[in-house]
Amino acid sequence: MLHKKIAWERWDEDVIEQEIVEEFYSDQLEEEDEDGVVENAITFLEKIPSLVTTPMGMYQLHDKMNIMNQFDCWMGYTNFDITESVREVIEKTKGVELLNIMTRYRFFLGVGKLFDFSDVRREIEESLRGDSSLDDDTEETVEMIRDNISVDRYWAIFVCKSGEILYTSTNEDDDEIYEKTLEHYKKRKSKNGGLIYQNE
Repeated sequence: MLHKKIAWERWDEDVIEQEIVEEFYSDQLEEEDEDGVVENAITFLEKIPSLVTTPMGMYQLHDKMNIMNQFDCWMGYTNFDITESVREVIEKTKGVELLNIMTRYRFFLGVGKLFDFSDVRREIEESLRGDSSLDDDTEETVEMIRDNISVDRYWAIFVCKSGEILYTSTNEDDDEIYEKTLEHYKKRKSKNGGLIYQNE
């Protein structure tokens, strides 16, 4: 799966409050209204939780230190592994103040108030979806190599700007040759461009 996709979902207190309201009205429809508006209002206020659970812990809903009040919060969903290198790309993007890797394919992002999420999103997507420049033949070759070497615990494929494809893999935890080769790929990419695929 080389065509990387990222989907975004806004995370804010309006969503949480809407869920509370919907739950309240749902309950009210099931019960006969005997005590009127005041009783309903009291019941509604009692249902508002003093604490809300977020991907970064529990906070009071309207507390100024609540992450939803501090950042423009988003959940990101991917169809590719969120590896250490992917985490670094996201974390180094201008505007990203908060990052929590939730699962293999999901991350939580807090964008600073003085940054535009659309700009942050564009930069993240362009940085992470760089493989879209591969032609069909190169992509097919990379896929074939990956299928062959992914049986090993650690692997990396480097596609040079010239189109040359290099790869390395190992099952050893501290394989010096693998580490040196990977470092060589990274230096070449930094100097001349190219793409690196790896399992972590």
